[in-house]
Amino acid sequence: MEIEAKFLVSGRDVFDKLMNIDSVSEFSVSDPVLKEFSDIYLDTLDMAIYSSGFSFRCRDKKDKVVYTLKSLKSASYLIHMREETEFTLSEKLPVKEWNDCDLKNRVLKMTGSGNLFPLFLVEHKRTDLQVYNRERHVAELSFDDVIIICGNNKKSYLELEVELMGDGTEDELHQIAAFFRDEVGLVVGSSSKFDNGLELCMENIQQDAKSFDYGVNPDDVQITSLSIKDMFEEYSIEKEHARKVAENSLMLFDVLKPIHALDENLRQTLRFGALVHDIGVMTDVSTHHKVGRDILLSTCPEELPYPLYLFLPWMTFLHKKRIDKKKLLKLSQNKNFSRLPLQMQDDILKMSAILRLADALDYSRMDSKIVDIDLEKEDIVIKVKGPGADIDADRADTKADLWRLLFEKDVYFREDY
Repeated sequence: MEIEAKFLVSGRDVFDKLMNIDSVSEFSVSDPVLKEFSDIYLDTLDMAIYSSGFSFRCRDKKDKVVYTLKSLKSASYLIHMREETEFTLSEKLPVKEWNDCDLKNRVLKMTGSGNLFPLFLVEHKRTDLQVYNRERHVAELSFDDVIIICGNNKKSYLELEVELMGDGTEDELHQIAAFFRDEVGLVVGSSSKFDNGLELCMENIQQDAKSFDYGVNPDDVQITSLSIKDMFEEYSIEKEHARKVAENSLMLFDVLKPIHALDENLRQTLRFGALVHDIGVMTDVSTHHKVGRDILLSTCPEELPYPLYLFLPWMTFLHKKRIDKKKLLKLSQNKNFSRLPLQMQDDILKMSAILRLADALDYSRMDSKIVDIDLEKEDIVIKVKGPGADIDADRADTKADLWRLLFEKDVYFREDY
């Protein structure tokens, strides 16, 4: 259990002065020790760990790597109490490759077969001071010079963390925290580094949305929003498949970009489209592409802003059935689709072509993996490996019909032995 108080420090002069403090109320303080390290926060594409009420980070301390699972719950305004579980390694390794331990089992229970991806990076310059009550080690003061990096977005700030140590009591921690709040005048911090990093991630998606000028009038759109977590629960979306399709989609988007030439700022839209593409299955499996379209015309993930959520109904509608020129013509005459700007329609079709391939590559539900995408030959060759690779490669070849209608460079799938 981590028990701490957190404070924001508004100015560098105050920060530097406090780092050289020699006493806190009646407690003595050791000499400062400078440390530098970086944290990478990780989660699945559907944020399974976050949805379970935790954050998961990999802290690189140069001589070792510490993985930490930390609960997001806090007990009070001043003192934060969070469950914390750590595991230390000599090098970075995927969780699935760790020796058996409690942390490995807990993380895998949350994530299943889903892969972990970096959310954001936190760089620290930390100065630690130890607080004593005579011989008892009661607390640690950590003065953090923080830079959070998420894509091209950055946030820097100064903060103080006061953490209870093994010989201290919660009353003593309250006393130390009250000193910094009442006598020094520091502002109590309510946001963790994870909170601040997640905010940057959402800002990036907002910026992605603002970068597009499709010419759609938001006043014409009547829609309610739910979190991805709530959408998964309300519509009983198959999580393992949704994650796998999202992973496949982003890999295909990245490697095939020289062919599809979609704007990089549509990448997160493809992720959300993949996560909800089967939202209609539990309502009516035989027509779930139509049911899903209708659900997403009135409900969108709250994490995906306007106008990007307008892609989702049509990506869902286009992911299932065979597609030919006649069906594309019929789609262009649909009153809801045809009112979208032509550039948006074109982007939706390209995104749907990628989603169809990604979905097909998990048709067997046997965790097939894309092991190679070769763009150097006349046609694109995608190699797939796994116990169901032959099934998935065959299915992907069938569902490459939309890709072949849109792009000159053909795509083929091969089982990798």
